[in-house]
Amino acid sequence: MDVLMKLTKRIIGKNEDTVGLQIRARRKELNMTQGQVAEFVGCTAQQIQKYESGISKMTIPILFRVCQALRAHPTRFLSDFTFAEMQESDRNSNMEARLLNAFRTVENDKVKERIVNLVEALISTSTM
Repeated sequence: MDVLMKLTKRIIGKNEDTVGLQIRARRKELNMTQGQVAEFVGCTAQQIQKYESGISKMTIPILFRVCQALRAHPTRFLSDFTFAEMQESDRNSNMEARLLNAFRTVENDKVKERIVNLVEALISTSTM
């Protein structure tokens, strides 16, 4: 998978509203309507409004079509996200995978329940 696709897939889901606001700003900069962008993308103006407001999640192919309509590279809308944020996301994903893999090896339901209770207790004490 292309590096840009990986970056976009990782970031866009968590930052839908920020990306949408940047898309709206670019659309207005070009004096385009939501209907004009929608026609190019192949959806409705209402759907573009949902993307811009962060109500609906944008798929990578949709983001790329929106970028084509707005004559902008996808990185224009992702530039607010730092490399450190991407690294943190990678670290979390790795730890999540390790935790899930370890949990799946436990066969005893009572032990699984104790693990869940332990994690929940750790979370509740760390937020105090």
